[in-house]
Amino acid sequence: MTFQISRRRFGALAGATAASALLPAASFAQAKTLTALGHRVHQTAATTGPGGDATEGFRKASGADVNWVTFGDVNAVHERLLREASLSETSIDVAYLVNGRAVPRNLQLFEPLDALMKQAPIEAFDDFAPGLLAPLNADGALRGIPVRHATNALIYNEALLEERGITKLPTSFEELIELARKLTFKRDDGTQVYGLAFTAVFASNFLTLARCLGGDYMTSDGKIVAAEPPMVKALTLLADFYKSGVLPRNFATVNNEEITTWMQQGRAAMTINPFARLVTYNDPSKGKYGGRFKSLLPPMSADLAGKVSFAPTVEFWSLMIPKNAKQKPLSWEFIRALSSKAGTTAMALNGNGPTRLSTYADEKLKAAMPYAADEAAALKASRIHLPAFDEQARAHDIFIEETQAAVLGRKPAQQAMDDATARVKPLLG
Repeated sequence: MTFQISRRRFGALAGATAASALLPAASFAQAKTLTALGHRVHQTAATTGPGGDATEGFRKASGADVNWVTFGDVNAVHERLLREASLSETSIDVAYLVNGRAVPRNLQLFEPLDALMKQAPIEAFDDFAPGLLAPLNADGALRGIPVRHATNALIYNEALLEERGITKLPTSFEELIELARKLTFKRDDGTQVYGLAFTAVFASNFLTLARCLGGDYMTSDGKIVAAEPPMVKALTLLADFYKSGVLPRNFATVNNEEITTWMQQGRAAMTINPFARLVTYNDPSKGKYGGRFKSLLPPMSADLAGKVSFAPTVEFWSLMIPKNAKQKPLSWEFIRALSSKAGTTAMALNGNGPTRLSTYADEKLKAAMPYAADEAAALKASRIHLPAFDEQARAHDIFIEETQAAVLGRKPAQQAMDDATARVKPLLG
């Protein structure tokens, strides 16, 4: 998840002062260095950009330097983190964990935060999006604080809508389906334009559409519902899209970089991607459609409108303290500083996906993100793609394998989801 947003200079000094005010009177004079483990974009979002250095207040108040240990690969981050957290002692004081790895087995490796929260509360804790907190609980205790998210939206090229004579955005899922068909055409020069294109390796992309029909792979409490009519109906529809050319022929193998290129070249009219992708798509130096890409929350089907709310899919990162860390009070103050209102706003202006709902009301952020209101609404209603359980990763791969089989026409959708249910059920334990 990468967020690169060009934003005006933000008052870093004011943010640092607000962050300093959050620190309790306890002295951390003995601590010299706090080691934070994460992805390179985490360090960049926390320290560099229009929002200034969100760690400045923490460093001044604690007298500690921050030693960043970062990787450019998500898997490398977690391999290092989970290995370190399994040792008798670690030099890692605080670390970023993505929600897909926040399963019960892994969460046991991290410090329960309730006691720390009681001693030194996080500012306005009820400001965090509710869908980001539930997955971080293990044995009745909170194990992490969400600090970065990417919530999916439907992104469309309004110039292509105009080219096809479309003047009205869809207000129901049925209208969205017709829109995708109308946006599938061949130009006079032979260029094929696909009405919809997205990567087929993430469950969240399929669920962005399935949830418009009330479909899902699993419920939040762990019940498998993949073989029920709503999910089967969604996959049957996507299979028809593939057969009729609304989806590209290389649907199963196309990656996000290719999707970005297609969108910027006008070869795809709509895609499913995080809101932050709008910044890349709208870069005028990357194609003739700069500034013409907009976001849309997919509408519910007509029979569910007003009865069931749409739940956008979300991925997010949280700050955690390994149980075997040596400077837990200092680690907690680092988390409090970055997750404060000032810290969240500073990081948001640096390109981070803010996990506080109130952050989206900031005037500087709204100026930099025209889609801020849409993203705030999406985040508030968001839900992760699968509930947390130890074999979640294997279950995800099974769901994707069977879903692709259905969309590509290798199996009827009902059979594919029946097979997925039979394969995933033993993984629940």
